[in-house]
Amino acid sequence: MKRISLILAGAVACLLLASVGIAGAVGAPVEPETPKINTTCTTTSKNVTTKNVVITVAGKNVAKSQKKFAECPIVKRVANKMLSLRIEEPKVFEGFRCTPTVVSTEPDVANYKCLFRGADTSTEIRLKFTAHYDMD
Repeated sequence: MKRISLILAGAVACLLLASVGIAGAVGAPVEPETPKINTTCTTTSKNVTTKNVVITVAGKNVAKSQKKFAECPIVKRVANKMLSLRIEEPKVFEGFRCTPTVVSTEPDVANYKCLFRGADTSTEIRLKFTAHYDMD
């Protein structure tokens, strides 16, 4: 009789733990997302010959907590960092992985594509811009 009671108590405890785990998973709040973001930002740099550099911003499934990465202040900061470094290799800055593609060398022209992926969400933000570097 004692064994049956222990087995029964163990089974009840397992059921209780399982129900708490399921209730916690189902009841967890889901962070609201912005389905799509399509916008542009403009920045200037002393390293380029054009007056302005236009940055195209495209985002999908952008979580509310990560929406700031698709806004112009951070987008401009990322572009300005890439423009000031004048690098021709992938670089990570502010969570964006930026990859330049050299289009021509006389004059120096590079296309940049930057990607931000959310760590715990399905956020994806892409930046695209072209730099026409001065010849100094």
